Amino acid sequence: MRVEKWTGFAAVVVAVALAYAFWPHLINLMLPADSRPGKIAFAVERLTPQQFDATAQELTGPSSSMPAAQSWTDFPHIERFKKAGILAYEGPKTCLRCHRRITLTDAATGREKKVGLMNNLLGSTHYRFFTKKHPNVYGFNGVLADNFPMGKIDRPCPKPGSFAMTSWVALIELKDGRTYSEGCGQCHIGGQYQAPLGGMMPGYRTLNTEKETIDCLICHAIAYDMNQKQAVTDGNGRLRWGQDHSLKAAMSAVRPTAQNCLRCHQHNMGGDIYVDERDPSFMQSFVNLGENRPRVQHPGSKRGTPYSPSWDVHAAAGIACIDCHTTEGHLIARGTHTTTIMANDLPDVEVTCEKCHTARPHTGEAASGGTGAAGGTGRTAAKRSYYTPEFAEYLNNHTEVVACVTCHISSLHPDNVTMRDFSTPVFEEDKGIYIYNDVQKETEPGKAIVYVWWNGDASFLGSAIGDNPNAAGLYRFYKPTHVWPEYKNFDYAAWYERVMRPISREKPSKLYAIKLYNGKQHIDLQNMTPFGGMFLPYEFPTYYTTGNADAAAQKEAQKSMMKMMYGWMFDVYLMNKFMTFMDAPGWNTGSYQDVLALKKVDPRWIPQDASMEISHAIRREGSLICADCHSSDGVFSWRELGYTDEEVQVLSVNPLEE
Repeated sequence: MRVEKWTGFAAVVVAVALAYAFWPHLINLMLPADSRPGKIAFAVERLTPQQFDATAQELTGPSSSMPAAQSWTDFPHIERFKKAGILAYEGPKTCLRCHRRITLTDAATGREKKVGLMNNLLGSTHYRFFTKKHPNVYGFNGVLADNFPMGKIDRPCPKPGSFAMTSWVALIELKDGRTYSEGCGQCHIGGQYQAPLGGMMPGYRTLNTEKETIDCLICHAIAYDMNQKQAVTDGNGRLRWGQDHSLKAAMSAVRPTAQNCLRCHQHNMGGDIYVDERDPSFMQSFVNLGENRPRVQHPGSKRGTPYSPSWDVHAAAGIACIDCHTTEGHLIARGTHTTTIMANDLPDVEVTCEKCHTARPHTGEAASGGTGAAGGTGRTAAKRSYYTPEFAEYLNNHTEVVACVTCHISSLHPDNVTMRDFSTPVFEEDKGIYIYNDVQKETEPGKAIVYVWWNGDASFLGSAIGDNPNAAGLYRFYKPTHVWPEYKNFDYAAWYERVMRPISREKPSKLYAIKLYNGKQHIDLQNMTPFGGMFLPYEFPTYYTTGNADAAAQKEAQKSMMKMMYGWMFDVYLMNKFMTFMDAPGWNTGSYQDVLALKKVDPRWIPQDASMEISHAIRREGSLICADCHSSDGVFSWRELGYTDEEVQVLSVNPLEE
């Protein structure tokens, strides 16, 4: 009896151990075959000692080709590699020879601690493309969207109209022989054939085959060649993104500079078209598009706020991104105020101007207004002869209720898009492809930049939540301008008072400058609510080569991951909860057959224009001045901001003219 008991117990232990060992593999087996990770062999460039010395000279010598703003006179890894006899870069395993464990500062306690580098990296947004903690995002049902995987991995991108899980990498082949690279994977440090989808499932442990393909150098190497970042078909016959594995790049590894970060993030801020002639190194992705299969350039800047010397005083001063964005190893703080970037490694860590400038930043030091592209609006060209210490104190009193960006982002880049229609692509003659239709491009305050009360929280589709501190109940952040016909009788005002008004008053609000955006994209009308619906992504080759958005949406719906998204597993683990935050009863998996046939599908604008947070393109000269707001025709309406008639009368007068 005792033997049988212990035999049964041992069998259970073995079964649990086997389940634990094989769990990641089981999860990947549940994924479609074309979305599973695989063993990838990158080409290894091995140098002779003489070639190593020549490369070192190329990096550090007087004729160095390094960007002007990155005036490195020496790269520490050159000497380290030489001593260790490292003559080839073989991916992360080369880095881990020395960096297996790292010392970092805990962002919450300020104490130093040692952690495993790989575990720290695998837990980061830059690898996972999502986080589960979202303490500032509320569903339209009034519920905090927390303990839920959310980020670029499962939210649509308003650049090419896609989901990362279905649009990781694609080749756009034209009849004239030109080929373009496209897909969400170009902005990801992983090197696999698909996004790291397994990581969204409970208990998943990243496989060695996935770890081995991580691109350390795209973030750390000054000499990284973005021409290598293009779609390639490898020895396995599968499509993926290329990487620069040259020893030259590895020898130039340093703490990430702004230019390194902007290889991906300028795409989101300044866009894919503008290159700052003052220093093109801030736009490396657009200068080096790809060796022979260039990446598609997306016109229409998502935020219109380039981070480069001509547009931002901090870029001109040599401030690196991680000088402001606190890091905990590879975990990087986004800040507590976000509307559209849902994934945040350190959501409780502030990223604020006050960390450097204090809460009373104005000193009375004279400054003059500017003109031109980065100089702000024509309103601000007057000389600020009144900028005395007394007036500086007056401005400092504003900082309790007015955010710094409200005055110091006074216009957006000319390529900034405010209204994008994916359903009616237009042909680009020079590129030979169809591209979405940017039907409206605005740059000025009141048109591209709107002013809202914001307490740092956001709705599920990117509205800045907040309320006027006067508590008069006259301000509403949600006023849809594109109400869908099915909901023309929906009482948005009553819903707002019941659900959103209490949330908007939970924290104090400040007046913020926000970038306005809306996109028109195909919607599954059987998975919708008064606040929006499920976007349908587009199959890139069809979209770019034919301009037929209907056919592109239909073809994308046939992909294995789209079928899985409408299946039981995604319903249970992800989509049902996703739709409840849209204030729907759940995820309707039964609509998939209609989606395949493009039935009950229609291109729609989002009911409420999105409020995209903006925090770059900061100007000192060219910022807004008193008359830009305190007048009868200022950049915003005091009444729309929820002020009473008496308050409007007072606030509409320029205090300098009293």
